[in-house]
Amino acid sequence: MLSAARKAEPPAAARLEAATAEAASIAEAALIGELRRGDQAAAREFYDRYAARLHRFIFHALPADLRADAEDLLQETFMALAEALPYFRGECSLTTFACAIARRKVAGFVRSNARRTRLAPDQALASEQPAGEADAAGAASAALDTLSGEHREVLLLKYVEELSVAQIAAILRLSEHAVESRLARARRSLAKRLGIAK
Repeated sequence: MLSAARKAEPPAAARLEAATAEAASIAEAALIGELRRGDQAAAREFYDRYAARLHRFIFHALPADLRADAEDLLQETFMALAEALPYFRGECSLTTFACAIARRKVAGFVRSNARRTRLAPDQALASEQPAGEADAAGAASAALDTLSGEHREVLLLKYVEELSVAQIAAILRLSEHAVESRLARARRSLAKRLGIAK
């Protein structure tokens, strides 16, 4: 009888993970409440908690020749987050919500930069790949830069930001199946560029 009860009980690691996730969710809800009340300490905590992750996402989502603008886009993202916070319904995590806003900021910036480049082609700078990248990280980064924006974005969300397929689907406004398909195509494309395609 006792062994049957133990079998039905989730392992300790699973219980710990669930308890940790619940505690993080409660802490996030408290932070959101404080932010909505205009608490300055909460605003600093919010920035400290999310700035590095969002900067990394923005930096890698930008084409190599536009990465110098990552810090400006981070600030624009935080301003947009502050404006959007009253409309946050909690249907996703705050990280997912923030990444979705950052994604829209990056997409808008890339589109407007492309328009400027088409309007003033003589002023556009040609993007150059660094010659002779010796280390694997440099080669992977260079290969990522050659991928399409949607492939680079989905790989970054999955492997750099370590988001789940469900979170990525919410950010990209796609089904989970579409995200899985895009991930598979992006991995194949990256492997081909790295010369390790099957």
